[in-house]
Amino acid sequence: MSERDRLILELQTIAKEAHCGSPPSPLVALELLKSVKGDVYLTALASAVMGHAWQHISEHDKAQMAFSSAIEGFRAAKRARDETEAMILLGTSHLLSGEPMRALDHWSNALQIARKINDRELCIRVYLGVGQVYIGFGDMESALQFNELALEMARRLNHDERKGEALLNVASDAYRLGRYSYTLQCIAEAEKLLETTISNKIWSAEVVYFRGRVHAQQGHYAQAKLELETAYQLSEQNDNLWGKAHALTALSETLLKMGDGQTGQVLEDAHQLAKMANLAPLLLRCSQALITWYEQCGDVSASLPHYNYVLQNEQAIPVKVTAVHAKQITQLLARSRVRCLARDFS
Repeated sequence: MSERDRLILELQTIAKEAHCGSPPSPLVALELLKSVKGDVYLTALASAVMGHAWQHISEHDKAQMAFSSAIEGFRAAKRARDETEAMILLGTSHLLSGEPMRALDHWSNALQIARKINDRELCIRVYLGVGQVYIGFGDMESALQFNELALEMARRLNHDERKGEALLNVASDAYRLGRYSYTLQCIAEAEKLLETTISNKIWSAEVVYFRGRVHAQQGHYAQAKLELETAYQLSEQNDNLWGKAHALTALSETLLKMGDGQTGQVLEDAHQLAKMANLAPLLLRCSQALITWYEQCGDVSASLPHYNYVLQNEQAIPVKVTAVHAKQITQLLARSRVRCLARDFS
């Protein structure tokens, strides 16, 4: 094996681990990028790894720059599949940073290439992305429909990784719609896949997280507390800021319902994590819970900053689909022929 072939294998392995929720730190990714300078394909691979590294700690702008560099490199190296995958990742990053229409643009372009090279697994990933866009607009029913279609496609392809991703997306949608039995059914199936054929530390934490959230909604607070603590610990071990912020926010809300003495500190910690990750919906939830906590403690002055935040942001979260947005989404889907996928898999 030549030195270049060895480097390709090493970077492909690291990229796969990064995609499965275990990227290296940005510093390690930077050293990898420096080590392959001058080789177009290897530089593109290292740039994709760098994008994952920044995304893992919610540095969206830096992640987007890295994924954009990866796209250019893969295009120059004539690696269509890698280019398409990087486009999907770039779209996901834009979605996470609150830019759903930019995400749809990238996924539209990715879908055209995926169809051209007849890669149905990549097509499924586009569908999963579109489902997440609808969540951002508060249209949970449409999100569920897209994710269920992606799950059906993954089952027909017998692709366990895409099945796992789709199951967790469906579970998330079902939870938001109050369909808790369906949520538990989906995460149980995803958990079996994670125990047997796939490995993803982020998804493993999400399974426990959603189980905890369902049990909290059902009033099983002690059980939910244990599960949400575990979800937080799993995300902490994996140094995943997004996962830590979500788990700790849900845990603090559960502690508030239990009247736990640690509620105030956990809420403040969750608020800080949400702020670090720039997660506006979580910041709103934390502020609402902190208002309740401080009022229960008789500390009205401490609640005032959170009152101000809620008054300024409550109406903006979640954003409903406007007529303009709906038209843009329809045009993008039609232009990229997303809806033709259903016929492809029929």
